[in-house]
Amino acid sequence: MVRRTLPPLTTLRAFEAAARLVSFKAAAEELRVTQSAISHQVASLERSLGTPLFLRLPGRVELNEAGVIYFPVVQDALDKIAFTTDLIRQNNAPTSLTVQVYVTVAVRWLIPRLQTFKEKFPEIAMNLDASLLDWEFNPDRADVGFIYTRAPNRPNLTYTLLRRERLVGVCSPAIAKSITGPDDLRHFSFLSVSGNTEDAASWAASVGASGLSQKSSPLFDSNLLAIEAAANGQGIVIVPEFLVEGDVANGTLVAPLASDLMQPGGWYLVHLERRGGEKAIRKFLQWIQGQA
Repeated sequence: MVRRTLPPLTTLRAFEAAARLVSFKAAAEELRVTQSAISHQVASLERSLGTPLFLRLPGRVELNEAGVIYFPVVQDALDKIAFTTDLIRQNNAPTSLTVQVYVTVAVRWLIPRLQTFKEKFPEIAMNLDASLLDWEFNPDRADVGFIYTRAPNRPNLTYTLLRRERLVGVCSPAIAKSITGPDDLRHFSFLSVSGNTEDAASWAASVGASGLSQKSSPLFDSNLLAIEAAANGQGIVIVPEFLVEGDVANGTLVAPLASDLMQPGGWYLVHLERRGGEKAIRKFLQWIQGQA
């Protein structure tokens, strides 16, 4: 077997950074060493090669002919080492995944299904982040987001459509008994949710109650609170159907009037484009597509 004669890795890293940044000072800042250390490491590499690699000019450096030949080879080799090192670490280190999700979706849809994910992928530790300030995905807080949007086109993000939902109007069984047609809706409050206040008017129009004046109602900051208020007889709430399927099935909530109105947007799993190949993200996407 041929024994390879290679320069020390520290000298190659110093040369690559200095060549890429065209500055010993900038290379030192990037590698968190002194400028003198970079200078010594590059000089050591040049001695081992038997030739200079840089032209030392006033206030700057430039690659000479040998440096121009050597730089792309060293850079490619270091990139391959770094990439493969990260890949091996990802495949062998304990994996966690933080999912940004609205609190209503977490409580009423995701959490009841998470046990199947844990059983299928026990190596992935799942974290849920429901502390949202708005409806959009925040890649600084989470690895993926399960979100609703009408515009799945933000730059550098990948959106995978999971489901489109019908809007349903639901209320307590007691209120439902008093609703035999659209005109009866005027006797009850629509329970509005911040960010979705137009849903009630759209749904009312879809069941033939366009322009019907409604009783005033409180404004809730989540569907979860509005659904609970509806179950307690405080009015009618308009929500995506998948959030109340269980309640309608067990009779806690009733949909007194039928409508085929669909939400204008869709429910997506979203993540940074550059992270699409990560194992935990791929596995979660595979799983949630089977649940949606």
